[in-house]
Formats: sequence, structure tokens, C-alpha cells
Amino acid sequence: MELLALILSEVNYSLEELLMKKEDRSRRNISTVTWNVYLYILTSREPMGVREVWRELKLSSPSLAQYHVNRLLELEMITQNKEGKYVASEEKRIEALKGFVLLYGKLIPRLVFYGALMAGLLIFYVIAWPIEWNFRDLTVIVVAAVSIAAFFFEAYIQYRGLKMGVQKV
Repeated sequence: MELLALILSEVNYSLEELLMKKEDRSRRNISTVTWNVYLYILTSREPMGVREVWRELKLSSPSLAQYHVNRLLELEMITQNKEGKYVASEEKRIEALKGFVLLYGKLIPRLVFYGALMAGLLIFYVIAWPIEWNFRDLTVIVVAAVSIAAFFFEAYIQYRGLKMGVQKV
């Protein structure tokens, strides 16, 4: 009898745990519109209200903007200030944005800076050493050019992916 009660309690606990995990997973996926609302609030230089979000993102109604803002509040990705406007939460920077730098209200992929560094090193190499077109010079130029192209291409892909699709929080 005790064994049966123990088994039933374990099954009940497992079901509760499974349901909580499913609910947690569904709460962690955000739609494209919610993601765009978050990016707009994140990149704005001042706190934003629901109507500003609605107008700027050209949503169908202010209540739709309020729904997405409430979703972000629920996920603690944004906070509300005393005036009732919304700002991005500094503590809740999500994984998808770790590869970006916020510079003057624009999200710039970090890979752009790496590509610029490689381009600067290549320019310095060409200016500092006279090009003799030997194996060393060709190797340096080819490796640097391929690296620069790869960094900028991956930065483009990363930036394009930021604007599309459902994001996991």
C-alpha cells in the first residue's frame, strides 16, 4: 500500500514537473512582433509609451502594442518607470543580443569591429612593408581578405537574423 502511494506521488510529481517545464518553454518563446517591440524599446534613447510603440512599429491597434509590452513586462525584459513609460531592463540582456554592441541607439554586431580590425591590420601591413608579391605577402593578403570577408558576412547574417523569426528568451 505504501509502495503504491509512493509510486502515485512520484507519477503526480513527474506530471507536475513536466507541465511546469512545458509552460516555462512556451513562456520563453516570443513572437516576431514582440521581439520587434523589444528591439524598438531597447534602441530608443528615451523611455517609450505604448502609443509611441504602436505608431512607430505601425501595429494595428494600441491594444496590440499593449499586449506585446505586457508580454515583455511578464518576461522582465522591460520595466516601467514612474511616468508609465517603458525602458529595457539592464539585468535581463538576452543571449541573442550578446553578440551585439549598442552604439548611439543602433545594435551593431561585434563581428563588424573584428572585421574592421583585420582591415586596419591589412592596411597597416601594406603601408608599413613594401609589397614584393612573394609567398609571404600573398599569404598575408589572402588570409586577411578572407578573414575580413568572413567577419563582415557573418555580421550581416547575424544582423539579418536579429530582425527575423521567433526568438528564445
